[in-house]
Amino acid sequence: PEAGQIIEIGRGRIVREMARQSGPEQGGIAILSLGPRLADALKAADMLAAQGLSPTVADARFAKPLDTALIEQLARNHAVLITIEEGSVGGFGSFVMTHLAKTGLLDRVRFRPMTLPDRFIDHNSQEAQYHEAGLDAPAIVATALSALGVPHSRQMA
Repeated sequence: PEAGQIIEIGRGRIVREMARQSGPEQGGIAILSLGPRLADALKAADMLAAQGLSPTVADARFAKPLDTALIEQLARNHAVLITIEEGSVGGFGSFVMTHLAKTGLLDRVRFRPMTLPDRFIDHNSQEAQYHEAGLDAPAIVATALSALGVPHSRQMA
């Protein structure tokens, strides 16, 4: 922003609202990003929009405390909820999943956490490392389409 803003601790934000959907999505896709993967989440949203599946994109901003109101809103209003982070299994996505399970919302949303894989990634450019880790825009698109049961290939995404 042109001028600084005070960010409330523990509050995320909706960056892009889901547009009118077409196709088999039955409620749409929400992508909840934590950290620097937001740019790829927005790129994936553009790629999904080109296929008639314009998702909601949210920026969690904080892993703790969780913005439970935002998480619940996304889970209630979307068929698919994807979290993406540069952390490992057991991090932000696990916190979100635990909250969804405790509130009963995990029963109604197809939840897909995206994290760094539990293996070493060869030294390379950041773009190549994110691709190898499966945390780039095409991987987000593939995860969303898979959760919807839509045939796809990562190369097409």
